Amino acid sequence: LDSPSKNSYIGSYYQPPDRILAMPRQLEFPARTSTSVDPQMGSPQLSLAQNNLDSRAVVDALKTLQQKIRQLELERKRAEKSYRAEQFSHSAQNHHQQATASHMVAGQLAAKQESKLQGVEARCKVLEKQLDYMRKMVENAKKERNALVENQVVQNAINLKKQNAKLAILEEKLLKEEHERQLVQEKAEQVSSVICLWLRIDFYLPSFVQSTSPSHSVHANVQSILHMMKHHQPQLCERVTALHRSGSGIKKNLQKDFTLSLGSLSDLLLALQDELGQMSFEHQELVSQIDGAQHREQREDLQRELERLVAKMEEKGVQITKLRKHQKTIHDLTRSQPCTEEPTTKKLNGFKPAAHSPLKAKQKGKKGGTTMSNLQLLRETQKFRNSLTQADVFWET
Repeated sequence: LDSPSKNSYIGSYYQPPDRILAMPRQLEFPARTSTSVDPQMGSPQLSLAQNNLDSRAVVDALKTLQQKIRQLELERKRAEKSYRAEQFSHSAQNHHQQATASHMVAGQLAAKQESKLQGVEARCKVLEKQLDYMRKMVENAKKERNALVENQVVQNAINLKKQNAKLAILEEKLLKEEHERQLVQEKAEQVSSVICLWLRIDFYLPSFVQSTSPSHSVHANVQSILHMMKHHQPQLCERVTALHRSGSGIKKNLQKDFTLSLGSLSDLLLALQDELGQMSFEHQELVSQIDGAQHREQREDLQRELERLVAKMEEKGVQITKLRKHQKTIHDLTRSQPCTEEPTTKKLNGFKPAAHSPLKAKQKGKKGGTTMSNLQLLRETQKFRNSLTQADVFWET
């Protein structure tokens, strides 16, 4: 309704115009003559002029109508153009809205994808941090293990040095003891010869009595000596009885018996020393096995075995020390005895019962005391030999 044709000259079809425009131009009439015309005579002319005016007005109206029609056509075209423009703008707007909506949807999808990507990146960062933490933990564990291994190696090296030092000390002691053993053997041979000589002399000495009655005979004194020796060793008693029957047999048997006693001590000492040497060889093998061991448990087992071996070596060392002390005691006892052989041989060659005097009785009493000391020495030797039983001497396997 609010179209541009509302206020046109002829108005709209639905609504008349609000105002009527003035005539576009005035009608031109021909100039009248100055002569007057008779009104009655001039009425047909006036009607004709009036008709001309009406026709002209109609023509003008038609022209105006044509112009209005042209304007309406133009307005219609403009309206169509505007409508098309509006449709195009509306379609463009719709397209823009659709594009905006699609862009918004794409933006939302992109935002979702970006949020997912950010979440994945955050998880990747967390995993990287965890990986770094695990890597640090592994490195720290490796460092701690290497430190423990180094400490164990250092401790093993220290223990090995200590054991090598102990082994060197034991080897040095072993060499010294070997040298001392050789010296002791030499001295034991000398002592055995001296003791055998004194035993032979004591059995051939006259009876150390103060009277000459038959009850104080040499046979009675020898029987008393045999009684004392029976408490020591029965075989020796039998041999001494045979010695009482035959002088030469007595000398040989006693000398052989005492030599066997000292020889058994020497053999026992040699066995202990050989066993200690075997233990030292096993000690070296265990040390080499500990150095070459790769597992910790195997190394600990070898170390415990090495400690047990060292304890056994110390026990053997104590036994060897006791045996040497006993040999030293024998050596001291035999050294305190006199070693005069020539007067005794003279007495044996020219033996005669002399007159019994108090001085000779004292001398014979001293000789009897020497015999008792020799018998006591034999008893101590036998006791020590029995104390070192065969179970104490065995080869380590």
